[in-house]
Amino acid sequence: MTDDNGYRVILSEFKGGALLAELPVSALNYRSILNAPGSASFTVPLAAEPLAGLDWSLISPWRITAHVQRGSRVLWGGPLLTWNVDLAAEEMTLDCVGLWEYYRRNMINLGYSTGTTPREQTTIARELIQQFADNPSPVAPGEYGYWGSNGPGALTFGPDLDTMKRERTYDWFAWKSVGEAVEQLGAVIKGFDFRVDYAWDLDARQIRNHFRFLYPAGGQDTGIILEHGANCTVTTVTSDGDRMCTETGVNGAGEGWSQLKSWWYNGQLETEEGRRIPRLASIATNNSVVRVDTLTAQAERMIAVGAFPIVVPEVTLHPGGEYSAAELRVGHKIRVRARTAKWPGIDAEYVIQEINTKVTRTGEEATLALVPVTIFERVDDWVKGELEAAA
Repeated sequence: MTDDNGYRVILSEFKGGALLAELPVSALNYRSILNAPGSASFTVPLAAEPLAGLDWSLISPWRITAHVQRGSRVLWGGPLLTWNVDLAAEEMTLDCVGLWEYYRRNMINLGYSTGTTPREQTTIARELIQQFADNPSPVAPGEYGYWGSNGPGALTFGPDLDTMKRERTYDWFAWKSVGEAVEQLGAVIKGFDFRVDYAWDLDARQIRNHFRFLYPAGGQDTGIILEHGANCTVTTVTSDGDRMCTETGVNGAGEGWSQLKSWWYNGQLETEEGRRIPRLASIATNNSVVRVDTLTAQAERMIAVGAFPIVVPEVTLHPGGEYSAAELRVGHKIRVRARTAKWPGIDAEYVIQEINTKVTRTGEEATLALVPVTIFERVDDWVKGELEAAA
């Protein structure tokens, strides 16, 4: 890796966040995903001088976190999952998962309920994360109160938002994943997106991991335009019908005949001349939901999203160009333009779902995975009863 690309890999203690070391790396890959953990991999040349005197006992899965910094911006962070040493090449490879993976690996072990009074959905999400995954335990193992969270205290939060009030119940015996509960909480009509942002706390000499709610879902306006051949390369454009459906069913709390359920149907898509398709069903389960109208909203959202195929471009940013992975974040809304030969092309807005960055000694390559903004607009229109037959 060249000295002028501006990348650093910084190791910290997972519990407590104490700064430990900066690693020399010859190559790195990192992947950020909206509403999901992502991953990273680093190649460390073992003959590098900065490794002299390193306490190798620190390099242990789940004990340390790695952060990727480019220039003054910290772009990615997460705990070490595996390492391996190639003796012939004299290299060590560190494979890390995004920080959110840790919260998927914790469970709601004491139960949680809003009762019969709906509460702000971002408050529910924050309390689930803090109470059952992030807060360090105030007592020792075996003492009363230990059975809850004994987390790393790795996240900071801003004020709760004022978005939508929900009712949720998570029984302790269901052992629901904290991460899955938060993801499902956001994946409904008028739900939210989320990501983790990173920044230096210079006074504390630590990197802070800030959990950020993005509401409404559908992207943050940036005004950025990516044009094929000018500041990016659109390698392919794909029309994907995998999520299309005309019938949806969602299961909620309960079992057997007493289980809450809701169903929705899009007869127009099966019968309208010029676009009709045969019946396609999609089924989901969300056992924490205790209201049928919430299940109905989820079924409607699935129908709205599945009303049309998703047209998605594959975009690679130009190295050293107008935009790089340092300027973009998952959840950003951008416009992409591309055409070729007699094909009419695309000129549409998208939300960045993933950013994949690969850095070697010869340069940097960043690719974007996108979701059309029209998906979110369809959901809004469906709620208003205005879903049209145009993609």
